[in-house]
Amino acid sequence: KCVAFRQSPSLTVKDGREAEIHCSHDDSNLLVMLWYQQRQASPGMTLIGYSYGTTEPNYEGLFEERFRQKREENLKGTLVISKLTVADSAVYFCAASRTVMWLYVSLSPKT
Repeated sequence: KCVAFRQSPSLTVKDGREAEIHCSHDDSNLLVMLWYQQRQASPGMTLIGYSYGTTEPNYEGLFEERFRQKREENLKGTLVISKLTVADSAVYFCAASRTVMWLYVSLSPKT
């Protein structure tokens, strides 16, 4: 099945203000919503955070300070960025998944 995503259009916001990026999709089986940031100078995307259904969202690193995820329902979410700076200029993507899986690797020093 092909999932249809809708995301709010391009935004131009002044320094110090707040931006809201809205996202929705049409597959009720996809309970996890993830947000990514892609900066022009950096290859790849950086995970901002994710939320599972309408539970408390999870954030990566420094994104917890000024980024906020809101989930109105399983099919809709909003990313809010406060106190914007020029460094926040990027392309922001939302994605959806049935589950979130993490791989933890523990390295021990050679003895």
